[in-house]
Formats: sequence, C-alpha cells, structure tokens
Amino acid sequence: MRQLNRTHMGVMVATVMAAVMLAGVMAASAQVIEFPIHANDLNPGERIVTGVHGTGGGPQTGAKDLRILRRVTDNNWQVLKAGQSDDSINSNYLIYGRPVYAMASGTVIGCWRNAPENTGHTKRPEIATGKILLQGNHLWIKQADGKIALYAHAPTGDIPASLCPNNAVFLTGTALSGPIWTQPEATVANGANVTAGQLLFHVGNSGNSSEPHLHVHIVDTLNTWQPMKFARGQTTPFNNNTASLNGPWTRLNGNALPMATILVWPPHPIGNWTYNGIEASAYQRVFDHFVDSGEMLDTVRCQNNGASYDTTWIPATGSWISHHGMSVSDHAAKNLQYTQQGYKETWVWTCGTVMAAIWRKP
Repeated sequence: MRQLNRTHMGVMVATVMAAVMLAGVMAASAQVIEFPIHANDLNPGERIVTGVHGTGGGPQTGAKDLRILRRVTDNNWQVLKAGQSDDSINSNYLIYGRPVYAMASGTVIGCWRNAPENTGHTKRPEIATGKILLQGNHLWIKQADGKIALYAHAPTGDIPASLCPNNAVFLTGTALSGPIWTQPEATVANGANVTAGQLLFHVGNSGNSSEPHLHVHIVDTLNTWQPMKFARGQTTPFNNNTASLNGPWTRLNGNALPMATILVWPPHPIGNWTYNGIEASAYQRVFDHFVDSGEMLDTVRCQNNGASYDTTWIPATGSWISHHGMSVSDHAAKNLQYTQQGYKETWVWTCGTVMAAIWRKP
C-alpha cells in the first residue's frame, strides 16, 4: 500500500456526502480505455492540461497533447517546476520523466527508441530533414478491439528494448509525411504484447515536439481518427488559465475528452490506497475522485473535531454509503435508517463532536 500524505485548500462544496457504488458500474466495453497518466504520479495541486489538437477529420483530430500544470493560485498555473524558470531545460518541466501507461491491452506493431531529444523549444535539425520521425521515440500498439494507439515523444533509450527492437538513432530513409505505423524501418513484426496499465516509458521531448509532453491518439486500420473514450477520470474547464482545484469536476464515465482547453484529474489505478491529511474543505473533491476511480472507503478517521480526515480506499464492491461531519444524533438516525435498508455499519469514528461512518450492503 502506498502512503499518500496530502493537504489541499479549497472551498467547501458539501458538509455531508454519500456515495452508493453498485458492483459492475465501472465495467468497460472493449472500446473504453484507461487514462495514460495516473493520479498517484501527480503531486498535490497538479493536474493534466490539454486542448484541441486538430480538427477537420484527419488522423489526429482526436489527438491529445498532455502536459502537467501546478496550481499557484486559481488564475496562475505553471508548467515548470517550482523555483525553475529556464524553459530550455527539459527536466525543468513538471511532466518530464513522468510514467506513461498503456491505455488498453494490445500488441506493438511499430516503434522507435533511440532518436536524440530536443532541448526545450529547440527542435533537432534531423526532424526537418526526415531522419527523425515526427512522433520521435514512440510506440504504436494495436489494441484488442483492432484500433491502433500512438504514444509519442519518449526520451532517448527510455522505451525498453523488450517493447521496441528498433535500435537505430536516425532513419536511413526519409520519414513519411505524417505519423503512421507503416513507416519503413520502424515497423515491428511479432511484436511484444502489453497489458492495460503496463508501464511503457516516461514522458520526453523527442520528434516534432516544442516542449516535453505526451502525445496520444487512436486510429483504425485505415488511419481514420477514433475517439478516445476513457472509463475513468474527471475534467473541468480551463478558460483564461483559470480553474479551481474544487472544479467543478465532471466524470468522463466512458466518454471522450471535451474538444476544449481543460484540466484533467486522472484516476488512481484500482487498488488499495491511503490518503491522509485531507482538509475538510477538500474532502468532497477527494471523495468524488476516488469514487470515480472505482474505489470505496474502507476507513475514515476525522481529526481535530472534523478539521481534517485520514482515509483508506479499496476496490468498490456491492453497495456502500459514507457520511462525515455528523453529530451524534445525526449518526444515530442514519444508522437506524440504513440498518433498516439492509446495510451494515462497517466503520465508525468519533473526534470531538463529529462522527464519520461507513455502511455496506453485501
């Protein structure tokens, strides 16, 4: 279990909340995929930013370039690490070196791994001469549903040789006009199999890239763009470089990312998580985030009369309900109500005059 100690500030949305998760509600069809960056790889106050990559129906119409921003204030979000101002250094970018995971299971059908990286906004001259692919170091993965996903711009040598057997630095021929898995010298026969959620590489700045970021898009076998429909994750508008950590956040729930400039709060992988030090003003958004991630509360401990909360989360099963910020009389009434409905109280905690509890129905 990974320990996460995080404190957030924000505006309280609700004083008491409940969630009912029914078994199977997070099940995904073959065309619903997972987000390629995970919430547990973000620091407090960080979110993914993306916008409209292309329009007009070309192969990259549904593409997304993903970067990380950190909140300074609601109208001041920065792409560089705190204390850094030199945007010519790749490692100064928040997203540089963050893990990238497979959105779905599939087989590698094209790749490159050893092209030299760009330096900040300065691109390598070999891109213009066609000796470095536009996608730089990358993986093309043919998913189980037949769609083909591109993951682009990895650092030099970061993609494992077990996934990419192409070890040259530059093409001997010339790059084709657009990203395509049939690029001579970059195709892969009998490629490696990958599973959804598998670590593929880390974010870099190779190919036709003006700064470190992850580029992803999906096409069919005719190279026609396909929407990327994500099982989990939340979005909020990001207009004029402004957004609150409290959102409002909208669940993707099997839909594609909006064609607009947005922040994305990607999900935690389904598993066991500890998330401590949640200020009462941030509890609503953290609660909703973990519910969206397919989790349910296992324990919740209030501290200092409800000023903050420590929580543990497990994969959601059955139906469950949780309330926090209750008085003793509130708790007694809710416990009677839920018991009559067939729920069993599995957790209760008191701190001063405040109570928190969890009820589950098998």
